[in-house]
Amino acid sequence: MRDTVTVRRVEGTPQRILAAGALTTVALAVLWALLWAMAFITTKLALHHASPALVVGARCALAGLVVVALRWRRLRATNRSDLGRLTVVGLLNNTGYLGVIGFALPHLSAGMAAVLSSGTPLLVLGVGAFSGGGRLRRVHVAGLLLGITGIVLSAVDRLDVGAVTLGGVLLGVCAVVSLATGTLLTPRLVRPGVDPLLATGWQALTGAVPLLALSAATGSLVPDEALGALAGQILFLALGASVLGMTLWLLLIRRVGPGRASVAQFMPPLFSIALGAVILGEPVTALEILAVVPVALSTVLATRP
Repeated sequence: MRDTVTVRRVEGTPQRILAAGALTTVALAVLWALLWAMAFITTKLALHHASPALVVGARCALAGLVVVALRWRRLRATNRSDLGRLTVVGLLNNTGYLGVIGFALPHLSAGMAAVLSSGTPLLVLGVGAFSGGGRLRRVHVAGLLLGITGIVLSAVDRLDVGAVTLGGVLLGVCAVVSLATGTLLTPRLVRPGVDPLLATGWQALTGAVPLLALSAATGSLVPDEALGALAGQILFLALGASVLGMTLWLLLIRRVGPGRASVAQFMPPLFSIALGAVILGEPVTALEILAVVPVALSTVLATRP
């Protein structure tokens, strides 16, 4: 009897470990998605007090300083050629994506901004295939078509209810194109041996420079009564969304791989729509919620190996 009990305990242990590991992975994905969704909400709130260039520039600068300080020894050991390539990617991923999204958000709902951003892996897949990065299977083509359909439906629905403008959508598309370009160039410009956290911090730091320069040139000011609220919002954007969010994303990729991790990208649009309605009072329509379904399904299909 003792032997039987012992065997059952030994056999049950791996199952419990696997179950605990799966729950941890799901928790990482949900927490990352919540942080990413809250970044759109918090940015919209911060834009009530300051210009997009100042808000996004301060976010990137603070996040970059924190990460680079933590990786200072590795920074000193990194050659200038690698730093130069990281700067190019940082300008695309931070100035081009986060900066332009910042200018688009006054004319976009938080949910619409998240839906547009979720199209990044679809654009990366499509451009990569057409540029000779591999042949698309039928499942990938179906994913691309579903994603485009969902994004267009969501945009048209938002335009109908007056929650977004055509200019805001076009700016959001430009931001996504910049992020997709940076994503495609990263494996070509950044050597595999470069520390990923250092790369993220350096990109954020260098991406902040043009934005802060633009803010200084335009002379945008912050009302004294808004300094406290703005400081808290930028702290969350820098440390919560950027530093913690990127760390969670890297952990998620390490646990399940980039293909399976990308499935988590269907959650931020849902969270952003819900949080935008609760916190910002943004209108939500049935068609918009339904439009997220093909976007989510497209991410799952298009990122299959």
